[in-house]
Amino acid sequence: MLGISVYFRDLNEDYLTNAAKAGAKYVFTSLQIPEEDHSQFKQKLPKLVNQCQTLGLELIPDISPVTWQMIGIKEGDFQALKEEGFTALRLDDGFDDFDLVKKLQQDFTILLNASVVTPKYLDEAREAGVDINQIVLTYNFYPHTDTGMGWDAFKRKNWLFKDLGLKTQAFVPGDVLKRFPLYEGLPTVEQHRGLLPYVAAVELIHEANVDDVFIGDSEASIKQLKYIVDYQKDKTMNLECHLLPAYQDLYDQVIEVRKDIPEKIIRLNHKRVPDTAIDHTLTRKKGTIVMQNKLAQRYSGELSLTKVDLPFEARSNVIGFIAPEFVDLLNYIDADTKIILRKMM
Repeated sequence: MLGISVYFRDLNEDYLTNAAKAGAKYVFTSLQIPEEDHSQFKQKLPKLVNQCQTLGLELIPDISPVTWQMIGIKEGDFQALKEEGFTALRLDDGFDDFDLVKKLQQDFTILLNASVVTPKYLDEAREAGVDINQIVLTYNFYPHTDTGMGWDAFKRKNWLFKDLGLKTQAFVPGDVLKRFPLYEGLPTVEQHRGLLPYVAAVELIHEANVDDVFIGDSEASIKQLKYIVDYQKDKTMNLECHLLPAYQDLYDQVIEVRKDIPEKIIRLNHKRVPDTAIDHTLTRKKGTIVMQNKLAQRYSGELSLTKVDLPFEARSNVIGFIAPEFVDLLNYIDADTKIILRKMM
């Protein structure tokens, strides 16, 4: 499922509404950011809860021991949070009391900090009576450049959690409004900082088996949210591209990928065109969209995408190219992927 994040300083009601229409199911917010204007919580929090309920979005607050003072609630008064309308809590550092976690599970979906949870912690929690199967593991995001998790370490950790049958969630940066106070993006994985949300999300899902992806920043474009939801639903991959005028009928079609995946190209299941004229035969850079011409004989008219740089070939017409920001997605196309070529805007 897809989640977005909202912060009271940047709260945009239209963004919430449009994100829900795009398919978002969760809203993450933090009740422990020092830079927030805490004097506004009493007025803004009920309004946010109500809007999420109206839109069918589950609101997930990130809390720590400093939360109570920030929102003006008596320390440890979880009943007050329940009365505010919260049905889920993400417990950050400072909640190591397994009896408390077990008690909270009676009223809330509990999300733990996946970045610091270990197998030992999970074993101890299980022995203490915590229902581990109902726990969700949500990674941190990292506002400061170079502090995000390393990709290999993240993959190892997440696959371990998945082998244990646990649900995991991670963050990708936004592409519209970065979050205060650093405005450097809010990814879980450092190498995703600066990437499009959609590209980072596909990598998390395909390579690390993450269940839910959240936009960490204050806003992402609705188009990016829709692209993520399409991939989450049935592995439909939207690839923005440029096609030569004669081939623009290929835009917005759902095209399946052949099941036998070659190493260097992606062959698309699209009706071949016999006797395709020889035209625009160029060096095929990674991300090139190619149609075989009549020199390819019975392969004439076959469509493919290049995953690596390939040399000039007389029987291969270059008919377009994938937008540079989307080229890395070619690494994650497999036999179950469906392609939609979208016009670059």
